[in-house]
Amino acid sequence: MGCCCLSHDSAEIEEPLRIRANPGPPPRRRCTDFPCCILFATVLVGNGILLVLFSKVGDLRRIDHGRDHDGNLCGLGTQAASAYAFYPDLETDFAKDPSLRQRYGICLPGCPAVGSTVQDYGNMRQAEWVVLQPSFAVFGRCVPYQRPADQSSTKLCASPACQPIVGAPTKPQQVCGLTRDGTDKYWLLEAPDTSIEDGWRAEGADSAVISARATMAGTSKGSDCRQQLRREADVSIRPLDDSVAYNLLTSVTSPVYSVGNSISSNYALILGLGVGGSAVMSVIIMLLFPICAPPVLLSLLVVVFVALILADYVLFVQGGIASGRTGAQLQQFLSSLSITVPSGAESLLTQASSNQATMQWFAVSGCLLAVAIMLLACTVLSLAKQFRVVLALLSEAGNMIRRVPSLLALPMILLLSLALFAILLMLGLLGVATASQEQVASLVGGLNIQGDEAVRRFQQGAAGVLIVSFIWLYFFHVAIYHNTIALTVSRWYFRGDLQEHHMCPSLGGCLGGPVAISLLQAFRYHVGSLAFGALALTACTVPRLVLEYVERHAKETGEQNALAAAVRCATRCCLSWLHCCLQFVTEYAYMYVAVIGEPFCQSACKSFQLFTKYPAQVALNTLTSVVLGFLVCIGVPFALVLAAFFELRDSWVNFQPVAVCVIILAYIISRMSVGVYDAILTTLFICAMRDEEYCGGQHMGPELRQALQLRGGSREVEFS
Repeated sequence: MGCCCLSHDSAEIEEPLRIRANPGPPPRRRCTDFPCCILFATVLVGNGILLVLFSKVGDLRRIDHGRDHDGNLCGLGTQAASAYAFYPDLETDFAKDPSLRQRYGICLPGCPAVGSTVQDYGNMRQAEWVVLQPSFAVFGRCVPYQRPADQSSTKLCASPACQPIVGAPTKPQQVCGLTRDGTDKYWLLEAPDTSIEDGWRAEGADSAVISARATMAGTSKGSDCRQQLRREADVSIRPLDDSVAYNLLTSVTSPVYSVGNSISSNYALILGLGVGGSAVMSVIIMLLFPICAPPVLLSLLVVVFVALILADYVLFVQGGIASGRTGAQLQQFLSSLSITVPSGAESLLTQASSNQATMQWFAVSGCLLAVAIMLLACTVLSLAKQFRVVLALLSEAGNMIRRVPSLLALPMILLLSLALFAILLMLGLLGVATASQEQVASLVGGLNIQGDEAVRRFQQGAAGVLIVSFIWLYFFHVAIYHNTIALTVSRWYFRGDLQEHHMCPSLGGCLGGPVAISLLQAFRYHVGSLAFGALALTACTVPRLVLEYVERHAKETGEQNALAAAVRCATRCCLSWLHCCLQFVTEYAYMYVAVIGEPFCQSACKSFQLFTKYPAQVALNTLTSVVLGFLVCIGVPFALVLAAFFELRDSWVNFQPVAVCVIILAYIISRMSVGVYDAILTTLFICAMRDEEYCGGQHMGPELRQALQLRGGSREVEFS
């Protein structure tokens, strides 16, 4: 049955004995937050109606069909045989309209070649046009670009010097460069390029001498040269004046064309490193988290404490409490080890002010910082048990990924789904933008929408509804992501599979069986709860977007009202904090919905109870996930870019766009992989705390039980 089943009027109150018998997922689930499920379905249907409506009144053909100067769509109607729009007079179009909304176009069967002549037709500006710039096709439009300069280079030798002669050379050292560019002092180490041959010809050398020089230069590769250099020449065709059109071509379309060529010629390398390499590296690093996490976190703690102690020592020196001799000795010791010391370190170790008030402020600040360091040290020492629990959870999360590796494919599936909805959103917005007011008025005449202003507001409102609905859909995808992972992990946890610590993945885990079952359960029972949480985040996000729009509009208009700016700034800060807190709570609520099968509000209350009961553990779990995730999301793209560099080190032009693509893909893949690991870690924490509270940890693995200092058997749980 789907989520359209009847929901209970009142949530069943948890009883300790019943929970102890089954602290995990309920054997029989029920639909949760059914009214929100109906609302969500209604919004989806309404958006579908809007898409159909504006697909009828909008002209979506304008996406991949350009117009000519007579208003005909290229590739359709009378121009069916000419599918590409070519723009021969962009400079005049720029002068008339810098936004280029009105362009003089000609429909052609294909993008014309440089130097060819294009015959015009209809209401034309001139009979024919000479094509001066190359172009490439984008959505049926020929976009002009500046052809990259033709580059040529030749290796030269500066020492020993060249020995110029008039006739044919007898040894490579007699083949000199050109007088006009000052390379006649050097001799060629390889065959000359065409620019050098043209230069020799311009300096009076005949064909026989040029041929002899080229032949002799080709034999000089093994010659003894003490100092080499390279002569480079660039040849390009540019417009006579540095016009706006030329600036547009060189600053926008030309880089796009070059980047597109580089990406298309290296797409296998980009996909191999950006997708495959990042996925493999992320999984390997995550499986090594239990081993790598202790030294990494300990090193970060040491760095933090060293930085704080050094800052405190500088404050004591500036306050006159410390003399600075110890710091100077440490600086000399580091210098003796060839360790570079920052240039400003010496000035920090010398008292800069003799003013008593300033020195007193430094002394008080140093004392306060010293107290803060001691409190921080005591806090870190008191979190030893929580740190052991984090390491045990990391180990169990690694076991979970080994057992069900198909969990890593879940974010990719949801990303494809979100991309599909994004395409539908773009089609809807394009339909709204291309619809004429007459067509909209005739189609919605029954809604009593009359007048151009009312129709225009209806179009704006429809666009706003589509955007807000997409934001809701985005947060709903995030909710499905967390809930599906939590459903999978909680079932595996309370079945006892994690206690066996299987190193090899199961067949169902590889094929996605557990993930598919969890995904079906999420859509069958918990669509309403997930839509509830997504709606709460949407209600917090939309005002933030409105405030950002107002802030940008205020900056563009140059508003100088300080009070209004302060109110906007304070409101933005409050909404930002509210969004962060709400996002944190909803993530736990989605997982509680999966673990206990209760509606969103009850699950959110359970989340707050967990926060209040285990605040240090929750904070340490979050901090550990953030730190390790940051290291993975930075380290994996950096390592893969290095691999791409070694592959393309001879072509810097190709390396730059390839590196950007690899960084983007690697970051997305590694971030999604770390997100799966983080969700598994959080779900395991929720399950472990319920297991400890109600069952004495009888479902835990031995490592987690030892970290929580539980004995092998289950303990008796007292109920008040």
